[in-house]
Amino acid sequence: MRRLLAAVAGLACAAALAGCGTAVDITRGGRVAGTTLTIYTQLPQTGVGASRDMIDAEKLALYEAGGAVGQFKVNFIAIDEGPPGGGDGAQLSALSLRDAVADPQVIALIGPAGSDTAAATVPVLNGAGILEVTPGAGYPGFTTHAGPGEPARWQPSGRRTLGRIVGDDRAQAPALLAAARAATGRAHPRVEIEQEPGRFADELVRELRDAGAERSGDERSARGRIVGTPARADAVIYAGEDPQNAAGVADGLAHEAPRAAVVLPDAVTRGGAASRMSAAARRHAVFVSSAPQPGSTPALRRFEATFRAQFRRDPGPYAAVGYDAMRAVLDALRAAGDRAVVRQDVIDAYFRPGERRGGLLGDMRVAPDGSRVPAHFTAFRLHGGRSAYLRLD
Repeated sequence: MRRLLAAVAGLACAAALAGCGTAVDITRGGRVAGTTLTIYTQLPQTGVGASRDMIDAEKLALYEAGGAVGQFKVNFIAIDEGPPGGGDGAQLSALSLRDAVADPQVIALIGPAGSDTAAATVPVLNGAGILEVTPGAGYPGFTTHAGPGEPARWQPSGRRTLGRIVGDDRAQAPALLAAARAATGRAHPRVEIEQEPGRFADELVRELRDAGAERSGDERSARGRIVGTPARADAVIYAGEDPQNAAGVADGLAHEAPRAAVVLPDAVTRGGAASRMSAAARRHAVFVSSAPQPGSTPALRRFEATFRAQFRRDPGPYAAVGYDAMRAVLDALRAAGDRAVVRQDVIDAYFRPGERRGGLLGDMRVAPDGSRVPAHFTAFRLHGGRSAYLRLD
């Protein structure tokens, strides 16, 4: 088993495939050359933090499948998304995707995690007719209507190719508000929103308001009320995906509004915002996550034990997200059967109706637009370096 994992890890170190031509060589929904399929994964800074855990969990899922599906051998290659929330994901992704999309054996890509990167990858992979399963990229407009011309502008082929293994920001907004209530112990906390620049953060703010954080001015709603200034807030929700910026905001709020809980979304939790904060900021921070609470189910405990035995370290919470993403792609290949070399058949198999049971993230179904239903989120605080999970209503 260790030999196979080492071989897969060697493949994962490749940044791209040389000599594969250009993106225009791929015909949308075409047939993969030969009997070997390649699954790519694209995550930020692939050797560290949550990305390392997710990629190793993807390798583990592939190993458990015997490195093959039916008659087809499956290769695995990891490419770097760039730093989380860095704002340059589109440029980096255009370079790394060029060879990946032109690979005649590519059948699917898991990633990216960031919305800025997805803005580059989603149209390219859709035009090439390649299944994409994202473990993040929370902007709702990639799969459903959020702004003018969406989601069609992101899926120019007119066919769906993007599926979500975790919830988008429309699903996350109520969880952020629930985390604010749980952290403050208030049924109607006074909420302030701090956001980073950009349309993706703008949309999360809009989703928060639609979820009940604001109706008009300071009017009390079912979930909270916007107060407009941190000094008056019981909780401050950060809207954005940049963990460095989020950590800076949390550090500032630890001094400006020391009584307020600072609620951070999935993207910055996954991006390692906690490690960038001062000790004072960590005491006030509440981390919302699309990953499950470690050890909270028998299936998670079995997975964690297997991961620990193979990689000689405990998996972080996001390892479960990577594992389920790879399992979902492999399940689509199995469902496609002998036609797993036909990209459109694999896409159709991924979007097949019906409930999928037994995932580490819980049972789910894929909605017609590619969203995950239901979408689960957790929230925790850090006490003495340990995660204390909150109950979200």
